Amino acid sequence: MKVRILDVAEQEARDAAFWYDDQTLGLGEDFLTEYARRLQEITDAPERFPLLETNGTEFLIRRAILRRFPYAVVYQLASEDALVIAVMHLSQRPNYWISRLQ
Repeated sequence: MKVRILDVAEQEARDAAFWYDDQTLGLGEDFLTEYARRLQEITDAPERFPLLETNGTEFLIRRAILRRFPYAVVYQLASEDALVIAVMHLSQRPNYWISRLQ
């Protein structure tokens, strides 16, 4: 399985890493390591993560929560790949990313 990442989702991951690094030097790198680990897990077994309730949208969306951080990788499965739609903070603006669905 190939994982593609929307530019806006990649920017969300970078922004989160910068924020964590501002809090404690090196924590941003820890965030990116955990994010990369989740991307690899999505590549290896994309259906292992639970479906996300999206208020009736016809798209099947999954969410992989990062272990140490209150973030989730939100992605959509297609026949050939997984598309990362958002790197979402778990307590801010739920479902803001729905307009990004393809």
